[in-house]
Amino acid sequence: MPFLSSFIIDPTTDPIIDVLVDGYVWDLSETTTITWALADGLNPNHVWDDRSGAIQTFSAALATFEQFINVEFVYLGDFTSPITAGQAGADIVYTLDNSFVDDGTLAYAYYPGPEPFTNFEQYATEGGDVFMNFSNEFIASSSFQPGSDGFYTVIHEIGHAMGLKHPFDSSPGRPTLDELDQNVVRDLDWFSILSYSDQYAAELERWDPATPMVLDVLGLQFMYGVNTSTFAGDTTHALTSEDYYYTIWDASGVDRVDASGQSEGWTIFLPDFAATPLLETLSGFAMPSSQFDGTLVDSAPTEMIWLMGDIENATGSAFDDWINGTPLDNDLRGGGGNDELEGFAGNDVIDGNDGLDLAYYPGSQTSYTLTLGADAITVQDRRADGVGTDTLRNIEIVEFYSEDERQTLDLQHFGGPASLSGADLESFIELYIAYFNRAPDALGLNFWGTAFANGTTLQEMASLFIDQPEIRATYAEELSNEDFATAVYENVLGRVPDQDGFEFWVGVLDSGAVSRDQFILSVLEGAKADAPVGASQDFIDQQQADRAFLADKTDIGALYAVHRGMSDVDNAIAIMSQFDGSESSLSEAVSTIEQLYSAALDPDTGAFLMPVVGVLDNPFDAIA
Repeated sequence: MPFLSSFIIDPTTDPIIDVLVDGYVWDLSETTTITWALADGLNPNHVWDDRSGAIQTFSAALATFEQFINVEFVYLGDFTSPITAGQAGADIVYTLDNSFVDDGTLAYAYYPGPEPFTNFEQYATEGGDVFMNFSNEFIASSSFQPGSDGFYTVIHEIGHAMGLKHPFDSSPGRPTLDELDQNVVRDLDWFSILSYSDQYAAELERWDPATPMVLDVLGLQFMYGVNTSTFAGDTTHALTSEDYYYTIWDASGVDRVDASGQSEGWTIFLPDFAATPLLETLSGFAMPSSQFDGTLVDSAPTEMIWLMGDIENATGSAFDDWINGTPLDNDLRGGGGNDELEGFAGNDVIDGNDGLDLAYYPGSQTSYTLTLGADAITVQDRRADGVGTDTLRNIEIVEFYSEDERQTLDLQHFGGPASLSGADLESFIELYIAYFNRAPDALGLNFWGTAFANGTTLQEMASLFIDQPEIRATYAEELSNEDFATAVYENVLGRVPDQDGFEFWVGVLDSGAVSRDQFILSVLEGAKADAPVGASQDFIDQQQADRAFLADKTDIGALYAVHRGMSDVDNAIAIMSQFDGSESSLSEAVSTIEQLYSAALDPDTGAFLMPVVGVLDNPFDAIA
């Protein structure tokens, strides 16, 4: 089997690639196979008594590379020296060298060769070979388990054998990591296995990388292409707590990362960041939230998982998690804790499950429509370049944020009307008509609808309504009982009271038997009550006219606040004032609402909309 040759690639001018790729690449134009072998050193002494253990270690190390790139590593055999291994066609040889090296070297490796890199020291096939220095105590005593300094050294040297350089070494056109934006990357081992910087240098058997890290994967995929078969189907990746850092690469499918088995809350950023335009590979990460210090570069994790490729969905732990989606359609699920979730672009499903959960949305609240439904809540970003339309379940708080402000909507106080009956929802609209003489605003209506769903009665609402400043403006305290009764009849029924009814109610008010707040509610109830036995035809006709008038006002209020979800109080007053009981005034009010709604839909100059669906039918659909 012939020994592979190599070639040189020039700097790309992309710093993320050039910081690790030194230009020497195995020539895989005719094959995707790289052979490897085990060998004793250039001296005759065996230094690794467990030969099968050595093969297992190096095979596992190469497999961590193979999952990311379009390369197959094939074991060629165990040889007495790297020279005979190279002569047999081994491209990469792990040489178990026990020669004495006293400069602290753990191991060393050569870039791919032999051509054009020919500056070898000992033999012609030295390119790609790795020499382990067993005279160094770290190497001689290591367990070589993932996370140990020994295993980290093995994969570090494979990086060189595949063409990666140290991130602190510069060469013409190729920067060091320290020259890049330190708010994004740093020269640390959990950014690259080629780094010498270890935040836990004293930990020799844990807290080191067990696979190539994010910068290594990008460099390797640039040189050798991506492995499109790794987790190509629909895959669930359990996020496991290990004593090492590792990278998950998922090539395709509909996939999920799952932290439900964790014993603390996790921070998860699904792959969303394109570090280089030279690759389509997206990057994200996951780590315990207790180890995340706001930004990656400020953190010092003992558990770190890079998430790379195509991963759409995430499940949190039973604790407080922070889960972030991608421009894809994500399914994000919290667990038992108080979770914070953000889907970003795409049409996402966001389920907080148990706990007090919060969903984030970028931009002004006025660019959004939040629709309340019996089964779910949807949040639509109306901007053309916005974040799509999400379905929310078990989310208690929604927060809209920008550089200038944060606007919070507590759905525990506003999210309940969709669980009510149509009759109940109409009763709240009638309260607004009677007490405020206007259409309800969506936010207020949804607040009181939620209060009712949580046990507040109409009578209690009436008492709370009467103390509102707006009520005092509609029904001034100095009004006589006669004027008050007249005003209520006008607002609720569009007419002056009949003399008998007027005298009865004024008498009740004068006696104090009924307070003004409950009087308004009684007039509403009377308008909808069955006619008494023996009632005259005139009474019945008047009652039917009253009901029709109140029903039209209620339909106007529902169109404004329930079906269109608008909340501007001035507009709510104006559209109700247009209605005088005639068909023409009804059409005029509906037309005005639709004009206001069209303006409110504008994503830049419009309004926050909060409609309710599935509770009331819209009688004006045919008109609209």
